[in-house]
Amino acid sequence: MAVTLLGTPSPIHLIGESHTLIFRNLLFRTAGSEQLFQTRTRYLPHVLAQNFCDPAVRAFHQDLLEAFRAEELLRPDLSPAHHSLDGSTISGAWMEKRAVVAPAVVLCIGDLDIHHLLSQFADYDFELPDDAHYGVDRDKRPVAYATIRAQMEKLLSPFTEGLRLLRAFGFTRMLVHCVPPRTPDDAATQRWTKVHKSVRAKLTVIANQFLARECAAIGIPFIDVWPELCKDGYLRPEFDLDGTHLTVAAAQVALDKIVASLRQHTWDAHNVARYQHAAAQAPRHAQAIAVERPLPGVSIGQLDAPTQTLQSLEASSGSYRALPELASRLDWVSAPAASRAALLTAQPSEEQLALAAQLLGQGAGQAVLHGDVDYAMTVSSFRPSRIAAGSAPQLLARAAQSSGVRKAVLRLGGAGVIGFASIAGETVHVMSATPGTLAVYDPAATLCTVDPTLGDISLVEIALMPLAIGHPFRVVWSGLHEWPLDPFQYGVAGMAAAPPFDGQQVTVRALAMA
Repeated sequence: MAVTLLGTPSPIHLIGESHTLIFRNLLFRTAGSEQLFQTRTRYLPHVLAQNFCDPAVRAFHQDLLEAFRAEELLRPDLSPAHHSLDGSTISGAWMEKRAVVAPAVVLCIGDLDIHHLLSQFADYDFELPDDAHYGVDRDKRPVAYATIRAQMEKLLSPFTEGLRLLRAFGFTRMLVHCVPPRTPDDAATQRWTKVHKSVRAKLTVIANQFLARECAAIGIPFIDVWPELCKDGYLRPEFDLDGTHLTVAAAQVALDKIVASLRQHTWDAHNVARYQHAAAQAPRHAQAIAVERPLPGVSIGQLDAPTQTLQSLEASSGSYRALPELASRLDWVSAPAASRAALLTAQPSEEQLALAAQLLGQGAGQAVLHGDVDYAMTVSSFRPSRIAAGSAPQLLARAAQSSGVRKAVLRLGGAGVIGFASIAGETVHVMSATPGTLAVYDPAATLCTVDPTLGDISLVEIALMPLAIGHPFRVVWSGLHEWPLDPFQYGVAGMAAAPPFDGQQVTVRALAMA
């Protein structure tokens, strides 16, 4: 019997209220991609926002923990499964050629809490600020908007505080699905609640506004399907299953947004435990040349090359653009768009990459790259960039925690200022404007600002990751990506490198922890 393998799907876990059920066991692709995804759902009828987490004692609802364990997201000792460095995890990932990354988890929480409020609103109504759709029933007893908002935030806050804890715990690829839009059918509304459809919809708007605001503050994508599914503030009939749940067609809209968000929100999503393990496993590097260290985690030096040679690393003026042709991807980290709003970038030629590998692979280049680490590093991103004079100063993205990666800036020209500051914001060092000045820093411990107030700046943005044993020092153009989510397993399709990659996938065998 012939067997056709379709590929290995990437799981997306949807956990929470009954709204997760329409996503059960879906196998899908998004437009323009061959990557397969499969949904896995856990319906938790007893987990509400108000009992999701007790932040005072950092305790989560037992059903939630059981769901995470059942989906193998947590180990029996409640540590994140993707942080494990034991033999079965290390060997299994290598045999499967599978990247070990934080799971994609979509939480659907909050609707049950709204229902608790609805039970109190049979004879009440309120005015929603900036209301364009719902109005107010003046025959009902009025309630102040501020009172309702405060009560809603009280109910939902244990959930958002739990999100903060989960993200800090290592679940860096979480998303929150909005509470779904409400039906315009008043009879259907009455089957589920005792209030008018407009009151139900307005309470849902308040809940989603709070969730969206808190998710933005935490750095978690908020999946809002209201613009696609609504007309005049209510759910369009073709997406209404039973007066409260959505149809599978609506799930398709949500899944498209979920995958897009997973591609766009990769900053700080790399596997810190795997990177720290990669650094420990990397070849050792002996420092031979003294470099300047103006503050911990920052190394400054000068490449030993003529100015003309260094300036040949610049792209032609017409080659710089805001977005490179290489599309965002799930297995590589990219900085948030806001951290490079004024920066333009260009794809280096093969000759430029080869020259960069020569300059950075020996002498002063190697000394500066390894100025504050004793393990060998390689260049995972080499990005010629430019910021025009008069643009707003640009603070480059800061990482949440140190993990064995580094960022670097190579000065090529211009009169603007590149400065380094402590996390508190105190400027410690202003980089020399001399072409060939190279600064390497820990993006979790140091702030780097590119300020073109005094003139434009031509530079190369560089990202560094631990070098794997048996692999050459390599300089990679990876578009706007910085480093892979997993240093032991990642794709390089469409990327250019010197020396070139052998194939479209990099697989490194990690050593299991004893």
